[in-house]
Amino acid sequence: MRNKVLILGLLLGMGVAVVVDQRQRFETPVMRWLYPGFLESLPLVTGLRLSKAGDGVDLVLDNGVWVVAQRFNYPVNDKQLFQLLDQLGKARLIEKKTTLSKHHAALGLVEDSSDSASVLMFQGDTLLKPVVIGQQASTRQGTFVRFQSDDQVWLMDQALEVSGAAADWLAPNLLTINNPIIESIELSNPGEANYRVVRDERDNWVLAATPEGRALRYETVLTPLATTVGQLRLIDIALHDPARWVGAGAAVYHLTSSHRLILKTVAADKSHWLRIVVEADEVGHSEPLDKTPQSQAVEPLRSPALDQVLGPSREALARFDFRIAKRNFDDLNRSLESFLKPQELEENDG
Repeated sequence: MRNKVLILGLLLGMGVAVVVDQRQRFETPVMRWLYPGFLESLPLVTGLRLSKAGDGVDLVLDNGVWVVAQRFNYPVNDKQLFQLLDQLGKARLIEKKTTLSKHHAALGLVEDSSDSASVLMFQGDTLLKPVVIGQQASTRQGTFVRFQSDDQVWLMDQALEVSGAAADWLAPNLLTINNPIIESIELSNPGEANYRVVRDERDNWVLAATPEGRALRYETVLTPLATTVGQLRLIDIALHDPARWVGAGAAVYHLTSSHRLILKTVAADKSHWLRIVVEADEVGHSEPLDKTPQSQAVEPLRSPALDQVLGPSREALARFDFRIAKRNFDDLNRSLESFLKPQELEENDG
């Protein structure tokens, strides 16, 4: 199904290019398609291999879903894959260049070197030939390419950039949660005071219990706690390791769907990690923060609203730990003190 959706999108995207090509047929020299009959060949493609300098990634069609083989068959970034296929389908070879292999290095078209070219290879019962992708042209939009079996270099009309790193192809979205479905937030971080954030009568975020004699820095200072959770972006994944989470911090989001979303965070091995746990919010909001329950053995009831919030599947949440950016980690580990007006300013205001 996902393959059919990609093909349909490519048909729509390439329609304009075909019309323009027909209109310009008698106005410009004949140009060759990089892959003639690309759309007809696409249904036979079962995967793509992108490699560079001995490293590489396999994007594989698995039961109708494109996945990253080197990352435990985690879903691929569909938008990025569509863009690549769209460019390949539209690409035309517009100018012949050198046929001498000694000049390949200058155009970034040598496969085995310290500055290796990228090689794109289709998998499946297809006649689409492997292509070596070199440097982009400096004087016009385009990329130097050659077919792997041929020394002939071409300039094609697409500015094509591909990565052979598996992490670069992972579906990036983790949560698409928005402010209205959050009822309250609890923060528990090692070495810091625990605190809880709730809505007041004006729907503003406030502390459930403000320390005596203290005040917030400004009225909306707590708002980022509600918006950060919808801005998380995946950098990489690893198989879940329980030992990684000893002493982790936690941000607990109580949702209107009667679930709580527990975001555990930890810094380890010079990286910042996120663990997403979903539980039914059966105990309400009265349970002490320092006794946040562990993931229940029984999976909470399915919720269409919650499923729309989650980027990864429930199975992926249980199986993987997610690497996130440091700024995301810092946002989920804000101390209570960082939201309060400095005491010396309060004394001066008094």
